[in-house]
Amino acid sequence: MTYKDLEKYFTSPKNFGPMYKNIKRIPRKLKKKVKSVCGIHWNLCTNDQRLWVYLDTNNNDYKRFIIKQICKYYE
Repeated sequence: MTYKDLEKYFTSPKNFGPMYKNIKRIPRKLKKKVKSVCGIHWNLCTNDQRLWVYLDTNNNDYKRFIIKQICKYYE
């Protein structure tokens, strides 16, 4: 998927402002998926770091879309 086509396939979350910044709680089902990816290092990193690792391994295109949206937000 090209960088220009990311907006066609993904939508940005509703609470986009300070996204992936100081996330205190991860939903239960997502937490199980993230825990299976992070493995033993679950207690050594923050929720923000866990979500980025999960996105990197499972949905790299969505991660690229989020980074693009964050850059647009802070321009």
